[in-house]
Amino acid sequence: MTHRWLWVSSGAIAIAISLSACGSGSGVVQGQVLVFSPVPHPGSTTSVPVARFTTTVEAKKGGRVIARERVLPGRRFRFDLSPGAYELTASGAYNCAASATVRSGETTNVDVRCVEP
Repeated sequence: MTHRWLWVSSGAIAIAISLSACGSGSGVVQGQVLVFSPVPHPGSTTSVPVARFTTTVEAKKGGRVIARERVLPGRRFRFDLSPGAYELTASGAYNCAASATVRSGETTNVDVRCVEP
């Protein structure tokens, strides 16, 4: 009887481990880099995107760069990342930042917004 209980327990543990591994896949973060003017444009009460430019977008986790991609004007960035919270930054303009939470098997759309001084 004890051998049977041990075998059943081992099977349950193996199933639990394999199920937990299913949820550890990567997710996608994608978007574009937008530059905003701090001054409203004529006829508008809010700032609007004024430029898209070649830049490098970095995805950071815990202050460490996990992924980096060069983005051409009018194009989008795309990262396949493990689940977790990330900070996104872009070079070449002021105050460029966004944050994203990656979930396994999901796509998260996030634009990195830069504000001109």
